[in-house]
Amino acid sequence: MEGLYDAVAQHGSAASSLLYDSNAWVAGKPVLSPLRIVASSRLGASTIGLKLWRNVATHPVIGRLENLETKVNAMLTGRTFAVMTSDPSKIGMLSVIPVAPLLVSLLLLYVLPRTWRYLARQRLAREHGCLPAPGPRLRDPIFGLDFVLEVIQALRKNRRNTTMKSLFEAYGHSFQVKSWGRTTLFTVEPKNLQSVLATNFSAWGVQPLRLFAFEPFVGKGIMCSDGAFWEHSRALIKPTFARTQIGDLRLPAFDAHVDRLIALIPANGVTVDLQPLFARLALDASTEFLFGESVGSLHPDRVLGDKKDFLDAYNYGQMIVGRRFQLPHWNILTRDRKFWSSCETAHAFVEQYITKGISELKSSQVKGSSDEKSILLHELLRQTKDVKDVRNQLMNIFMPAHEATGVALTNVFFQLARHPTVYARLRSEIIDAGDKHEAWTFERLKGLRYLQHVISETFRLNPSIGTTIRVALRDTILPTGGGSDGVKAPLYVNRGDVVTVSLYALHRRRDIFGDDADDFRPERWETLRPPAWSYVPFSGGPRVCPGQNLALTEVAYTTVKILQTFEAMENRDPVGEFVEVYKLSTESKNGAKSACASLHLQRARAGSRDALLELSSNSAYKDKHNEANQ
Repeated sequence: MEGLYDAVAQHGSAASSLLYDSNAWVAGKPVLSPLRIVASSRLGASTIGLKLWRNVATHPVIGRLENLETKVNAMLTGRTFAVMTSDPSKIGMLSVIPVAPLLVSLLLLYVLPRTWRYLARQRLAREHGCLPAPGPRLRDPIFGLDFVLEVIQALRKNRRNTTMKSLFEAYGHSFQVKSWGRTTLFTVEPKNLQSVLATNFSAWGVQPLRLFAFEPFVGKGIMCSDGAFWEHSRALIKPTFARTQIGDLRLPAFDAHVDRLIALIPANGVTVDLQPLFARLALDASTEFLFGESVGSLHPDRVLGDKKDFLDAYNYGQMIVGRRFQLPHWNILTRDRKFWSSCETAHAFVEQYITKGISELKSSQVKGSSDEKSILLHELLRQTKDVKDVRNQLMNIFMPAHEATGVALTNVFFQLARHPTVYARLRSEIIDAGDKHEAWTFERLKGLRYLQHVISETFRLNPSIGTTIRVALRDTILPTGGGSDGVKAPLYVNRGDVVTVSLYALHRRRDIFGDDADDFRPERWETLRPPAWSYVPFSGGPRVCPGQNLALTEVAYTTVKILQTFEAMENRDPVGEFVEVYKLSTESKNGAKSACASLHLQRARAGSRDALLELSSNSAYKDKHNEANQ
């Protein structure tokens, strides 16, 4: 009904309608609506106004025309618009604005500013010596749907990172494509990464890309905001991640969680998947760090109750957020009821801790003394009592805090189980470092050089976050990537264009990390000094991960405790290579299936030695066991 016209005849104080008659009709051909035409002509003493009535539902008469047997047609003949009714006395000819010039004017208003902008951008690009980046020849060069399909298929086949790497090998260190109709530049150039994340930080943002995907689940916070709001969020959480809080106060509390983890690992060579255990460790540690109270998922006799509901809601919500991040806003694939229910469950779970925290602060049960370990919830509540704001900040931190430690530990032991000589050398370094019962501090962990090399090599090969993506908030220039070989000239980037940096592909560049860049070899870090911005597992610049020291410390501490306990570890996964699965982070699809052996722990548990003896008969086990005890 939006295309109907309202013809109103006014004569002095009296009014009559040409089209309000239920038998009214207009002769001629149908004209596609809506047409924005306003015209008037003198018919005797009457002035007739013709206009598009857009809000038909509110019109007292035309809103009901659907129920009438009214036929409305229009015929444009030169400059005339014929109107006829069943009443011959109401027949008239109206002069109208010519449609063709009107359409041309509108077209010019649309085209001219864009043409001027295009020419201005071309001039600036020439002045700075910019050239376009190379890229694949797409069958759909406008929307890039064939490239989109390739990415979706890579996700379904769990080859997202490896597909990106193959594209860089084919088109160079920088290339660009159309994706969902938007220009997207892919790069693994350290200079470009430095420009996007640091030196030209203000020209790039994440909110237009992430807010749609993240906001229903975690709310607006540090992960999905830009500008003043992001600065506000960053300022709220930064003090909690201070190094002194990690080194001096966090490790003793974390130690209790690691002890519970080790108690759940069989010591007699029985196969165990370490991935879910590491996920529970990360959950217990992160909830204690954020809320001041652990969910206790590693307690063997703990009934989780609503905590189990939260875990289920969190896992499903995170999966859908990952899908929303990959698909355009108009997609209908991520609008299911289970997702919205998961959001509500997660929000309610966090809000109960907020309510409890407010009560504790009011009753002075929590004191802000300098020797108290910092709990993020309490720090936030000292600055604001807005429950929604506090909840959003906590959810924005919980997601990366939970993922970083659990995923990284899985990847570390995925590699250690497949490289027995590395396991043996690392265990030897740990044992030689001193008394097993001596407390491990931040500085002692940093002093284990081979341990740091193992962790660095793991983050290099399998970073938890395989890509980092930014959108240009204004027209800007990247320092390199243009030209036929992808490295000769600067790149001009239009506002709204997207830059995707594949950390996975960057960390496997052979010209930086050697011809064996695809291999796990921690020894490379004994002499390797990668160029600036070529190794950035935690991002960089103002948006560098605030919890990176916490994550690295927890990974190092857990690794030390496990290797102190178990003399040997063996891979029990029939699939040797790393198979990725993408959610928001990149995880091992097959987990970390291993067999661990500890003679003294078996005795302590009154277990059988048969499995250990069977495992120790393996020549690889003998070599690493002997080396570790030399």
